[in-house]
Amino acid sequence: MAAGTASDNEEIIVELQGESKPRSRSGRNRLAIVLVVLVVLLTLIVVLCVTVKAKVVLEVLSDKPITPDSDYREYRVIRLTNTIVVTLVSDPDTRTASTSFNVAVGSLCNPDDVLGLAHYLEHMLFMGTQKYPQENQADKYASDNDGWINAWTDDTNTNYHFLVENSALRNMTDIYAQFFISPLLRKDSLEREMQAVQSEYMMGFSVDFWPEYEMMVGNANPESPYSRFSTGSISTLNRTDIQDRLWEFYDRYYSANLITVAIIGNETLDTLQEWAEEIFTAIPNKEKTKPVFNQLPFPPGDKRYISRAIYYQPKSDKDSIKLVFPINIPDYPNLSYLTYLLGYEGKGSLYQYLSTRGYITTLISSISTEAQNFVLVSVTCDLTESGLLKPKEIVKALFQFVKRVKDNGVNEQLWKENKQIDELKFKFKEKEDPATYASTISAHMARVTDPRDYLDPPSRRIYNQTLEEEIMAHITPDNFNMYISSLKLDTDGKTVYGPQLTEKEKWYNTPYRNLPIEQSDITNWENVELDDDLTLPETNPFIPDDFNLKEYEGTAKPVTVEAPEVSDMTVWWYQDKEFNQPKIYMGCRVQPTPTTPTVESALLSEMLSTVFQRETSESLYPAVSVDYSIGILFDDYWVITLSGFSDEAKVKKVIESGLDSLFQLNFAQDDEHFNATVREPIRKEYVNVQNWMPAQLSRRYARMIQDENIYTSQDALDKIDSLSQPDIQALRDNFLKNIAIDCSIMGNVVRQQAAEYAEILKNKLVTGADGSSTIVKEDRLASYIYPVYKLPENTTLVIRKKVLNPEEPNSGVLTQFQIGPIESNGPYTDKLPYTRYVLATLLGLMMREPCFNYLRTQQQLGYVASCFEEEYKDIMVFNILVQGSREDAGAFVIAEQHDIFVDLQYDKFVNQSKSEEGQKLWQDIKVALRKQIEEKPISLSEKNTQFNKEIFSPTRDFERKEKKVKALETVTMEDFLEFYKRYLMSENRRKISSQVYGKDDDMPNTINQDKGEVLVTDIQTYRATLSDRFAKDE
Repeated sequence: MAAGTASDNEEIIVELQGESKPRSRSGRNRLAIVLVVLVVLLTLIVVLCVTVKAKVVLEVLSDKPITPDSDYREYRVIRLTNTIVVTLVSDPDTRTASTSFNVAVGSLCNPDDVLGLAHYLEHMLFMGTQKYPQENQADKYASDNDGWINAWTDDTNTNYHFLVENSALRNMTDIYAQFFISPLLRKDSLEREMQAVQSEYMMGFSVDFWPEYEMMVGNANPESPYSRFSTGSISTLNRTDIQDRLWEFYDRYYSANLITVAIIGNETLDTLQEWAEEIFTAIPNKEKTKPVFNQLPFPPGDKRYISRAIYYQPKSDKDSIKLVFPINIPDYPNLSYLTYLLGYEGKGSLYQYLSTRGYITTLISSISTEAQNFVLVSVTCDLTESGLLKPKEIVKALFQFVKRVKDNGVNEQLWKENKQIDELKFKFKEKEDPATYASTISAHMARVTDPRDYLDPPSRRIYNQTLEEEIMAHITPDNFNMYISSLKLDTDGKTVYGPQLTEKEKWYNTPYRNLPIEQSDITNWENVELDDDLTLPETNPFIPDDFNLKEYEGTAKPVTVEAPEVSDMTVWWYQDKEFNQPKIYMGCRVQPTPTTPTVESALLSEMLSTVFQRETSESLYPAVSVDYSIGILFDDYWVITLSGFSDEAKVKKVIESGLDSLFQLNFAQDDEHFNATVREPIRKEYVNVQNWMPAQLSRRYARMIQDENIYTSQDALDKIDSLSQPDIQALRDNFLKNIAIDCSIMGNVVRQQAAEYAEILKNKLVTGADGSSTIVKEDRLASYIYPVYKLPENTTLVIRKKVLNPEEPNSGVLTQFQIGPIESNGPYTDKLPYTRYVLATLLGLMMREPCFNYLRTQQQLGYVASCFEEEYKDIMVFNILVQGSREDAGAFVIAEQHDIFVDLQYDKFVNQSKSEEGQKLWQDIKVALRKQIEEKPISLSEKNTQFNKEIFSPTRDFERKEKKVKALETVTMEDFLEFYKRYLMSENRRKISSQVYGKDDDMPNTINQDKGEVLVTDIQTYRATLSDRFAKDE
């Protein structure tokens, strides 16, 4: 029953009783009257209860979302009396569930004097409500139920969502709903969450995305809310009235009529609807108007904000150009045709035109911002040095292509082909996790009114030539801004790459210069001539037309194919009958005679990969656009993958095209072109290691000390110039001289087809290598697992490094504990297989929420704060990772707090083990892990991944799940405490403290020998002193 209904009924009963007071009559008459009144009363109560309940749901909408053909879930859309629209999704097969609340207000609504308020409010709502006053109650409840919480704020929406197991869906939904009913916004949480926002803001100094974004918004029309800083920081939020401002913002925008909800769970639609009625009707409808932003960020013709060339220095060594076109059309026009044309990479495309001339290495067409009355379409290219010197030529080429498009008029056939491709993708779309799905639905509900459009089905698109022409009319030389970024731009003077950067962006201190685009350039671009090398896409030959499901002849698990044509290979085959998707997944490991990896071989493999991707894009992009994917990972062994629709003719065509291309690569390119398009992009990858976030660097250093196959970036930079194109060709050809091939082929495919596809792949490799390749049937899987070094016991290896980027304000610390080989039971020889693995996984689950609560919420050490177990190479490790920027809590303090947390949490676990509540929590965690282990894949893609993990494992074990469950059933809380003590605290521990110090974080040079600390000043030198590896049974 909905909130408030009980009290309403009590008032009704009192009124009826008051009206039925008996007059002075005989007892029998009075009794009869009372009975009659009671009957009438009960009837009225039933009627009124039904009426009240019926009013909770204003209506069940007759239209439902249009769904993919393979989607067997049930959908219902309801509108409650407070106007909240809810999409209900019943999925009887899902193990996890989600609810997503979308509020149609975002950063564009930030007040001018409290920038970042929308984002700050998003944080504060998690800090307790009247019904659930405990801070981070949502996080704790989700963690206890094998889940997680999340929220995001963009320009026009704030979205709150979570993932939990099904049994927790109702309670978790209620916890979230209270954000919109009775939040506390408590005073004692203000500073802590402000610090969390500050830490999130400071992370922007480590990446390019936020400084690039501020380049756009900071140079927009200041009258437009788009120009406002959105993340927030202490400088914008630390004010005496901040609590009042939070309440003002909340009261102004957080209203039921601006909230849309999506719920996904395994309950019936009726049950989900009942929950929605009970929980959501208490959300007040303040009848607020949805924000509309009439001030455009880049007003047409206003040369202060449009037709601008903005030059700036990025954080990393990356040369790029971004061309941004505002499309000022209301109500979110569909721009798929425009972005398809601009981003196409096949023959005659803008990408091929610029790439073959050595100007660019990548091109992406995207929608960067969407609001109710404007959309920003971007074309972004990574530049070579030649392209950086010729930005006007790049812009000219774009307008030559646009002229081709406009002169040809809207191509209805091409428009319909693009729609057909999108319809195929939608029709056979595979399931995604419930939280991602719910978040996507609730956000899209805020944009559209017709429930049939909630999943954005392409079938609803209607060809509208006038609209397409109107959209295309915005792509003109006088209606765009150009953003050019490069470290080669200088603050000290003008260079050949651009003007002197005389200004500093306010929030990230990015050097930049904002100049008008010369009118002469605009005029030249308006009068470009057509170029025959720029053409519209041809009819796509890879569009499949056979979607029939093959007659089933498979088995419950993958089996090897025994056929003469693949007798010299190992081919695993699995025909799916669970997901009924006309799709195929193929993965093959091509393994040469094992050799010792070197820096040179790693670099040559990267170069081969780059050449392959660049030279096959023209021939394979049409296939990629239809969701076919073929790729080759070049490493010590090759991994050739293919996925897409199972149309036999198209599958064979993709395999043949991809592998033919491998042996048609040009290794005699002009040196300047090769350097610009191959060598330099790889060089920049290694140079940009210095711009990695401190948390990333701390993990890299920890891995480097135990893994001899991780090289320093300088090692690669010292070698890269000595390698030539003939070296790359020699690597490819020598690789294929003696190879073992293991393949996995799954999906809508029968046994004979699997053999045929594997044979095509094998023959292409052999003939491509001029017949000099020898195929051997040999198990080489274990040869490519390189064991890590075993660290000394009862020792903490302390790595201390300053950040490589002198402007990096953040510090990061990883504390890592080695546990032992993944497949080994270690000291638990008397217990079932996988006992140690299960205990390590339980450790990760049980530490996740306490870690976040202590290190982030209580200690406020940084925005990144997590504990997790992971598999690395051949071993299991446990990690505690924090990155922050507090002046009074640098890397040294963070590392100390890691140790304090480990000790405190052990004591808490010991105390929990002595209480009934603690024992119940232990059992709940075990149940959650069991469900996690037993969870079925939600898609054919996920099933393929799970099977391949076993197929390509040297210890192949298709019963692994069942064995883990049996081991889980036997472990006790005492086993867990002993495990915790042994691997995290005792003399048996093997520990690394990898500390990266920010620019203003002083790095000490002392250690605590009483704690077994050993300072590692040179990682590679220390690594050379290690020799022991873990034994398989250790």
